[in-house]
Amino acid sequence: MRQAALFGFMCTILLIAGPAAAQISYERVSMDGGKSILMIKGEFEQSDDPSRLVSEYLQLKPVFVAFHSPGGNVASAMKFGRMIRALGADTLQTRSLECASACALAFIGGVHRSAEAGSIGVHRSSFAEDAGLDRNTAVAAVQAMTAEIIKYLGEMGVSSDLMQISLSVDSSDMRYLTSREMEQFGITTATGAETVPGKQPEPQVSSVPTPQPQASAPVPDNRTKVVQFVERYHNAWSSTNSTALAFIREAYGSKVDYFGKIVSQDEVVRDKSNFADRWPDRAYSVRPDSLIISCVSNCRVTGEVEWFSSASARDKSTSGVASFGMIWNPDTQRIEAETSKVITADKGPKTPFRLIRQWHEENSECRGSTEPESAKTVRACDRRSELDAKLDRVGWCYGHRNEYGYQMKWHACDVNSNRP
Repeated sequence: MRQAALFGFMCTILLIAGPAAAQISYERVSMDGGKSILMIKGEFEQSDDPSRLVSEYLQLKPVFVAFHSPGGNVASAMKFGRMIRALGADTLQTRSLECASACALAFIGGVHRSAEAGSIGVHRSSFAEDAGLDRNTAVAAVQAMTAEIIKYLGEMGVSSDLMQISLSVDSSDMRYLTSREMEQFGITTATGAETVPGKQPEPQVSSVPTPQPQASAPVPDNRTKVVQFVERYHNAWSSTNSTALAFIREAYGSKVDYFGKIVSQDEVVRDKSNFADRWPDRAYSVRPDSLIISCVSNCRVTGEVEWFSSASARDKSTSGVASFGMIWNPDTQRIEAETSKVITADKGPKTPFRLIRQWHEENSECRGSTEPESAKTVRACDRRSELDAKLDRVGWCYGHRNEYGYQMKWHACDVNSNRP
């Protein structure tokens, strides 16, 4: 059966499966052609014995093992994952069936692994409220378990970088992974890419693909182009002086209506250069919902930008909010008019709190979305990465090396800081 058909079939069996049980149980799901899927349901508990999985699997001989589980005990989930690998079984997961938290560890036991976007959820592990552990014992236990998980990920061919995402998500929250992330970390595999000792690979049938007409990439309209230009402009202005000024020289027309006065391109560059020399470390980020655009022959765009700039030589910093407006020519891709006005100037700012707030907003959308492949979620993840780089430029970092996610905070960068 084709992979897409399998996903479609798995979406329908949720109606039969019902809610997850409190402990592990098994459900046999029949498919067309006499094939079956073995579904593991419920929470993983320390007392669960994966030996029953062996008898269920050998009896049913399913094409896939699937899950309907909110997680549970990490050590138990890894036992099930190792048993799945020992059986040479393949795993499949769809968004209609929950596989979150510790369940992700059981899922990666599959030899070949397929999963829909948003079907695998991860977060930081936690102790039960009645565990009764003091702080030192709890920290030692977390470190030991983290080492075990990293070892297990290596056994299963999954990147330990997955831990970085998991540890950054509070145990009360959940981050559902995109297809790109699952491929990047090795959570999903290319069919037939691996072989297991004792298991013969299935024969591959060669075929000549039928040529298909190439679909033309959509041509962005002028509104999209000006949004992309505004983003590039503020990203460049948040870079080093040499990078920023090289962009500025190409961004303006030969004559510009600059704050109500017609000036040459050289005069604009000179004014920007003087500002850059005065404030060499800059981070500017547009409020994404503030843009108002109208395009006829040219595009008029207005919006609001939050900034933080510093000059370590003078021990000075500045931050605030400004409105800006520009007229942009889509044919020449140059600015023909520009103006701006400070809305709020913060007094004696010590931290780039405005941009950090933007980062948290984008991070929340990026990691918490129920639609991880949506354009909005992908854009939030991209903006979070852009803000990471901008904040690093002005000397602010999130977390230190070897810290757990719950320990990470924004701070003035030091030698042990995480850097983008």
